[in-house]
Amino acid sequence: MEIREFKNSDTSQIVNLFYETVHTVNAKDYSQEQLEAWAPKDEKKRKLQTGRSP
Repeated sequence: MEIREFKNSDTSQIVNLFYETVHTVNAKDYSQEQLEAWAPKDEKKRKLQTGRSP
């Protein structure tokens, strides 16, 4: 395993991983309303467009 510093090119994968984890792995434990508050789709889109990390 190699540990390295964050690169802006990592943003897309990190944002997608976070969103998908919240909305799939955690879906059985939280309501849809809670999932949307935790990881809203519009926030995912904004972060991908601006290149900002989560």
